[in-house]
Amino acid sequence: MDSGNDTGQDPTPSGDDPTSIVTESARTAWDWFTGAPLRSVVIIVAGVLVVAVARWVLARVMKRLATAPRPVVDESGRVTVTLGDVPNDHSRARRINTLHQLLASTIGVVVTVVVVIMVLAEWGVNVAPLIASAGIVGVAVAFGAQSLVSDIVSGLFMLTESQYNVGDRVELGAAGSTLAAGTIEEVGLRVTTLRDDDGRLWYVRNGQILRVANESQGWSLALVDVALAHGTDVSPVRDQVEDLVRSVIGEDALSGIAMPDEEPSVRVSDISAASAVLQVRVRAEPGQNHRLASILRQRIYRFFTERGIELA
Repeated sequence: MDSGNDTGQDPTPSGDDPTSIVTESARTAWDWFTGAPLRSVVIIVAGVLVVAVARWVLARVMKRLATAPRPVVDESGRVTVTLGDVPNDHSRARRINTLHQLLASTIGVVVTVVVVIMVLAEWGVNVAPLIASAGIVGVAVAFGAQSLVSDIVSGLFMLTESQYNVGDRVELGAAGSTLAAGTIEEVGLRVTTLRDDDGRLWYVRNGQILRVANESQGWSLALVDVALAHGTDVSPVRDQVEDLVRSVIGEDALSGIAMPDEEPSVRVSDISAASAVLQVRVRAEPGQNHRLASILRQRIYRFFTERGIELA
């Protein structure tokens, strides 16, 4: 018998046991997964949850703002809030929707950038140069896009301050000049669109707008100039015109156009060798001043014609 092969030992070394190899590999894989991969997954899931919760809270806040009653401030400074059903305000809803989209996008971008940086750091990437480079790129972009940033910031303030709404008649101006005048058709973060009286559509960058004259907020003023012929007795004619204007603005047909609670003003605005000019000033509902002025001109002309009062 060959005693060399009968040693009583396992021919397979213990270090090469298949079960031990699998167990060691599984332990190594688990240790690897519980390191950077698992932490990266947790960071990504946390980022998604933060975005979802933040946007849900933002949507709730914007919905409350859209349906909240607007306070009214009278001439004495007293603030009145009417509770109950809130009428639909499409321009207000549009402004709030624009702000909602802007803030929701900002939340998504900020959280995404933070999550990417944290994940790269977990995988051993040196993020300090990336942050420094991003800062340099941000400065370069800021210098190159100053006008764009100015337009967006100005548009954001215009939306929040409600300087004008869709349908308002405005005059937009810069330093010492008028950019455009007409009716607002769209208010955006970068550009305001309005159509003038000739039907032309104007696109005005918000960053260029330094002053706004709005004819559609609060009340507007209807102005009518009446030039009397030379030699006309001004005082009685002025009294007759004032009585006529009071009766006209008190008519039911002009409700929603004129403001009958406000006293009209008829005064002599100019005197020359050829004529004396009476100026009629009447408060009208917002945006209705031109319509009311046209009606007053027709009534005054008919009144003068019937009574034989001569015009210059």
